[in-house]
Amino acid sequence: MCNIVVEEVNKMSNKNIRERKELENLFTDPKYCKQAWKSVGQAILLQPAKEPVPFLDKDGNETFNSTLERYSYEQLANDIKELAKEDRAPTEIEMIMKCQMVKARTDTSAAVFIRDTLGAKPVDETKMDASVHNPFESMTDEELELIAKHREEQAAKESSKVEGE
Repeated sequence: MCNIVVEEVNKMSNKNIRERKELENLFTDPKYCKQAWKSVGQAILLQPAKEPVPFLDKDGNETFNSTLERYSYEQLANDIKELAKEDRAPTEIEMIMKCQMVKARTDTSAAVFIRDTLGAKPVDETKMDASVHNPFESMTDEELELIAKHREEQAAKESSKVEGE
């Protein structure tokens, strides 16, 4: 097995080896890796959707999801042709959105997906901002010393008033 790996490496040119190592190195950076997979996902979603293939249950009837997908594809293709005046197949993302929209009529989780995707997710007001604002952290040492001196003077005045009474 090791001989096969060595033979493969020997067949690769220095340029191919360098490019492969660069690619492997790039994917060790989590930020780049996330962006790369996001780009791949977006490219896939913009591809034309395949025409639905019917799925049948054990009795030979088309399943609900299969019917939903076929219906959505036909409606979407018709809408693109009629409304957009384009002669093209729906993209994967268009199919996902259309199927979810049709399913949202009877499925709460699909309705939540559509609501959230369209930016209408309700704000959870129970979450509180727990950040602490410290007005002293932006002050210099001199300013803090002046405040401390002023407080000491105020405390001395107050204690002398109490003693004088």
